[in-house]
Amino acid sequence: MTAQSPALELRDVRKIYNTPGGTIDALAGMTLTAEQHKIHAFLGPNGAGKSTSLEMTVGLRTPDSGTVRTLGLDPRKARDELSRRVAIQPQEAKVFQYLRVGELLDLWSSFYDHPRPADEILDSLELAKYVERQVTKLSGGTLQRLNVALAMVSDPELLILDEPSTGLDPRARERLWSVLGGWRDRGTTIVLSTHSMEEATALADSVFIVDRGRCVSSGTPEELIASFAGGPAVVFRLSGDLSEENASRLRSLGDLTVNPDRFAALKTARTDEALVLLSQTPGCYDLGIHQPTLGDAYLAATGTELTATTTPEED
Repeated sequence: MTAQSPALELRDVRKIYNTPGGTIDALAGMTLTAEQHKIHAFLGPNGAGKSTSLEMTVGLRTPDSGTVRTLGLDPRKARDELSRRVAIQPQEAKVFQYLRVGELLDLWSSFYDHPRPADEILDSLELAKYVERQVTKLSGGTLQRLNVALAMVSDPELLILDEPSTGLDPRARERLWSVLGGWRDRGTTIVLSTHSMEEATALADSVFIVDRGRCVSSGTPEELIASFAGGPAVVFRLSGDLSEENASRLRSLGDLTVNPDRFAALKTARTDEALVLLSQTPGCYDLGIHQPTLGDAYLAATGTELTATTTPEED
């Protein structure tokens, strides 16, 4: 396939799981395209369909219907070729627990003709100090970094990571982001799933908002924010009702909303003028400027808030 083939293509992909509690529509028409040489984030809560989608792209799961293409290839028919070009770190990765970290990296390296140097990967993810430690004695966060390292050993064209920062403390997480950014800059395509707004904003060139088995919107973080959340707003509180005259003055600058609890927001690009006017308006206090975030865009796109639920667990 040519270099112009998208890294991933899913077209109207559907997947139903039959469980003791009934059927689950894991994917309900997932459609998206991820271009090469970028970092793409699948953003959504647990159960949204992120893991199922990613596992289908390497043939670990089979769609009930629809089309899946990875680097232009059908993962059900080209697993051997894709295994040489694509690596995945599954969310529930299982490794040989009684090997030492160094032994495990050496074993993984032996599977490939041209592996990435294990020492380089260990150093970049700050795992070198664990090289003599048994895998079973690693903390959850360190094991997660090891799973990412194992995916990197093959030096893939496409690196797929399912919740790679789960369990990482802030320092380890930022280190991982820096490493992934470096891999992207040298040409590797990276696709990751996350429920962290911070991660998607800091790392991703494009974001796929995934909700209830569908991709409901996609774009750069900036495009999604502009599309769903708009521009900045001046926020303030009211000690009483605004007079019609004062409300009219504020509305001349932008879109004014006042909640029943008297928390107000004035969406406007003329924030300096708004702050001056509000400071002169009786009954207005706690003035501030709210810059829209990816979280605001996610809420507008899906109708729900997305919060991270994992706790860092590092050595």
